[in-house]
Amino acid sequence: MTEKVVLHRRGKHVELTIGGVPILTSKLLGTERDFGRLAPKDAKRVLVGGLGFGSTLGGALERVGDDAHVIVAEKVPRIVKLVRGELRHLAKGALDDPRVEIVSADVEEVIASERNLDAILLDVDNGPEWASFRSNARLYDERGLAAAKRALRDGGMWAVWSGYPVDAFVGRLRAAGFRTKVVPFVERGKLQARAYVGVKADRGRRGR
Repeated sequence: MTEKVVLHRRGKHVELTIGGVPILTSKLLGTERDFGRLAPKDAKRVLVGGLGFGSTLGGALERVGDDAHVIVAEKVPRIVKLVRGELRHLAKGALDDPRVEIVSADVEEVIASERNLDAILLDVDNGPEWASFRSNARLYDERGLAAAKRALRDGGMWAVWSGYPVDAFVGRLRAAGFRTKVVPFVERGKLQARAYVGVKADRGRRGR
């Protein structure tokens, strides 16, 4: 990471940019918290891709049990420092939760090293076709989805937050062998975002 992360204050909201390009905004944290709440209640191991301002993590922590382990992959150290420091109020204590582990690595690398995850929640981009970092596009192609399937347990869930509709991506998830659904997120009375969700087939339930 060679370019500097810059914090901007826009009225009551904050925004982070890299090289002048916005990568995070606090405007739609409600949709991100709802996205985190997609984590299964009985999940024991959850991977959150991207710390952001801690809202996806916070939503996941609301759902999972006391014995769960939530891994957050964040490759930009400056973001972790800000959310532990002057932007701590946005995370609402999520980073202090003993169930949380912050891993300073690209989420693609973490997915490749994991097995038997109950859920992968990707909130590293504006959506599967609008990557904040060019390398993130690999998360959503055929190879990236195959890696995600290997990292998930049978019946495990993969999901990506998207600030725009890209319903053609559903076909890509199906081609990768996932059962799919689209979950809308409404904030301030408007459809603001959605999650594209894929569930890995549970081989133990076939024929039931």
